[in-house]
Amino acid sequence: MEKRKFLILAILLALLTSVISFSQFLSPSQEEVGGTEKDFSSDRALNYLKEVAKEPHPIGSSANKKVRDYIVKHFQDLDIPVEIQSKPVKDIRGEEYAKEIGAENVENIIAKIQGTSSDDNAILLTAHYDSEIETPGASDDGYGVVTIMEAARALKQMPAPKNTIYFVLTDGEEPGLLGARALQDRTDILDEVRVMLNFEARGNTGVPIMFEMSSNDLRLAQFYKETVPYPVAYSFASEMYKKMPNDTDFTELKITKKLGYNFANMDGLEAYHAAIDRVENSDEETIRHFGNYALPLVKRFMMMDAKEFQALEDSKGNAIYFPLMKKVLVVYSEKFVIPLMVVLLILTVVIFFFSFKKQVTQIKGLAFSLIALIGSLVSIFIFYVLLIRLLTIVCNVGIDEDGIVMFGTYNPLILTLLVILAIILTFFLASRISKKYGTVNFAISTQVLWMVLAVITSLTFKGISYAFTIPAIISLLLILPIIVKAKWAKGVYHYVAVAGWTVSSILLLAPIMYLIYIAITISIAPIITVVTALITFSIVGIVNWLTANDGKA
Repeated sequence: MEKRKFLILAILLALLTSVISFSQFLSPSQEEVGGTEKDFSSDRALNYLKEVAKEPHPIGSSANKKVRDYIVKHFQDLDIPVEIQSKPVKDIRGEEYAKEIGAENVENIIAKIQGTSSDDNAILLTAHYDSEIETPGASDDGYGVVTIMEAARALKQMPAPKNTIYFVLTDGEEPGLLGARALQDRTDILDEVRVMLNFEARGNTGVPIMFEMSSNDLRLAQFYKETVPYPVAYSFASEMYKKMPNDTDFTELKITKKLGYNFANMDGLEAYHAAIDRVENSDEETIRHFGNYALPLVKRFMMMDAKEFQALEDSKGNAIYFPLMKKVLVVYSEKFVIPLMVVLLILTVVIFFFSFKKQVTQIKGLAFSLIALIGSLVSIFIFYVLLIRLLTIVCNVGIDEDGIVMFGTYNPLILTLLVILAIILTFFLASRISKKYGTVNFAISTQVLWMVLAVITSLTFKGISYAFTIPAIISLLLILPIIVKAKWAKGVYHYVAVAGWTVSSILLLAPIMYLIYIAITISIAPIITVVTALITFSIVGIVNWLTANDGKA
């Protein structure tokens, strides 16, 4: 009966924690953003999008020129000075594909709200207005274009900024970042700029994520947290992006060594570079969230003085950052990663010392339990690799060179079913391992695996280390009183131990698994289900321990 209560508690807490954690993926409403003329209006932005993404408009096409003229007129109507920077395609590095489709010139749109200060503290907002050949590009990069257009309109309603604001809509991003490369000729602008904001899209829905910053990003991450009301950012995403072959205009612009942020939404991958990337399939909430990044950041940057910019530029060190829930972003220095790992290792040694001293565990049982645990995780991984392969064959779906598998449109239900199946398999395997090698041996072996993963990520992939290190520390702190058989670590405390582990692991790992899924598709299911199994093994392990033989192995 008590075991059932623990499991019900764990399930309820897992569901509640997931709801709280996934609130970070909710965009602000228009009421939350504000409805005055000085606020960002996603409704206006969506109206701009109807013109920007009316039809495919690749570089050099007549449709591209119509979009260019529409954007230019928008700035002219706002009484914002605007110009066209034109450069022959043949004179730009990486021009081969653009020449193949008949493009002769790159035409960047450059608009400017002049600041009242003579200091060179300008802000640069960028997005690209060209599309791929066969898509209207409503999200890629219509979202970025209309975000800048609407931000410019709102900023024009305010008193003149202290610092100059540049709005640059680049051309020729799709065939090779040509517009961003051409912009480097404009040293008169780039020498003035202190900070850059780039807006991109890799799908047509979902919250935009701040996924890249300029180097030494600790203070920039803190600034972002302080300034943006609904921040979503992951240090693991930034670290993953560095290892991927993908590029944006920011790739070229960050060569200038300026401060900068790069934003993009990733959900709705089926629309990426596809004919369905049309206005009628657009997500107004995504556009609104882009605006909720652009406007607050520009409003703060445009009133900063040179000393404040210098403080950001002089800041050293990188950041670990991740959201806990809507409006809550955690940021701390990467310097704490190794100390936290050391704390975890010390706790692990203490746990082993007392578990053997109190004769709670046995070396042989613990070793065999750990081997069985690893074998189970490997088996689950292989099972899901084969299952995904089978599904691709049955559904006649291919796996592209990037490992992307698309079963029609994105459907979280598929991932949910695969995760539930993994949990069921894990319950079965955990019961057998616990029964054969001892409940305490199995529970401690799950903690050993978490410790190993925490150490590996702390040394090789610091941006995601928090997701393993923090839950492992919390778990070891909670089970230590039980191992030393403290008199008060009974009854209600057992529920606290189960709750602490369940909440911390799911709060930090569930959003990561979801983001990886939408970024890499169902092909990543084997890894997601292994992580799910690891969490479940740990919960079942501690529950079995606390409800069997009064905590004896």
